[in-house]
Amino acid sequence: MSVPRIDPFAPLLEVRLEVRPEARLAVRPAVRRRSSGFSLIEVLGVVALISVVLFVALNFYTDLARATSRASEHTHDIRRAVAILDRVAQDFESAMLIVKPPEVDPISHPWLFIGESQLDGPGSDHVKFITRNHDPTRSDNPESDISVVAYTVEADESGLLSLYRWSAPRLPEELDRSYPFADDEGSFLMADGLETFGIRFIDTELETSDTWDSTTLEQSSTLPAAVEIHVAIADREADRTADRKLDDETEPLAYQRRAVIRLRPLDLEQLLDPDGDPGGTGEDDEEDDDDENDEDDGEEGSGKSNQNAGKTIGDCIDFSGLDGLSRSFLESQSGRPYDSTILSQLPAGAALKPGCR
Repeated sequence: MSVPRIDPFAPLLEVRLEVRPEARLAVRPAVRRRSSGFSLIEVLGVVALISVVLFVALNFYTDLARATSRASEHTHDIRRAVAILDRVAQDFESAMLIVKPPEVDPISHPWLFIGESQLDGPGSDHVKFITRNHDPTRSDNPESDISVVAYTVEADESGLLSLYRWSAPRLPEELDRSYPFADDEGSFLMADGLETFGIRFIDTELETSDTWDSTTLEQSSTLPAAVEIHVAIADREADRTADRKLDDETEPLAYQRRAVIRLRPLDLEQLLDPDGDPGGTGEDDEEDDDDENDEDDGEEGSGKSNQNAGKTIGDCIDFSGLDGLSRSFLESQSGRPYDSTILSQLPAGAALKPGCR
């Protein structure tokens, strides 16, 4: 009887054969899961990159929106400044002044052109003058194109300036150097939120001054040749200090315009009596007119008498169509001899009476 041989390594081979397939099956799924996804570091990197791109894009959009807003505000400020300059220049370009006669009391002469500075700024911030820029058709009452205009500036608690315009269609009875208040009749708010406003005056010698006063002896009955109008719109977003000064980075731009005063001061006495005696007696004028009339009659030989001989301004000129000041002045000259050349020099509204030529 033979004894079977027992292989001592058989169990080990069986174990190895049983273990190795399971080991392969256990390893292969792990390799497949790793190759089908992203690691945590990769995901965090992508999130960080997207965040940076979004941050840059958001900053760019914010800067673009701010730049667009600043450009829009700047355009709006330019339009406001141009509108202010146009309106003020229009009044100054039509300014006029009547020369005060030597025998007239300065207090009773209401014609003036004054400008003074009451705040810190470029030139005068309070001006008052007479202009021919009034439209008489806007009122039902009889008015002329002459009016008194004043510009005044007031500062609020933050230092911003408000510009007011005041006008009156009739001249006062006597000299009035006072400036109107913001709540007076005829005054309205023209602009607010201003940083500066001022008027500089240029005389006939092209010298610039910050003030002007036609009621003084030095500048009596004189007008500047031109004015320079300065205005600056305040920055709405700028931080303001107690002394109303801005930082250099936020200092607003200033706009200016030069307006030429077309009319020169009018001397009515010279216009009404260019060859008359300074005293205004009219005796020499009457004699000269008689001589001229005799010469004209002799040259013409028509035998007709001069229609204007012996007649005065009051006899030949109708003053009813003039305003109060011009009418009162011409009535004071009504005793002077009448000359046909005077009619062309009279203001609008004066009419020739029948029987004169």
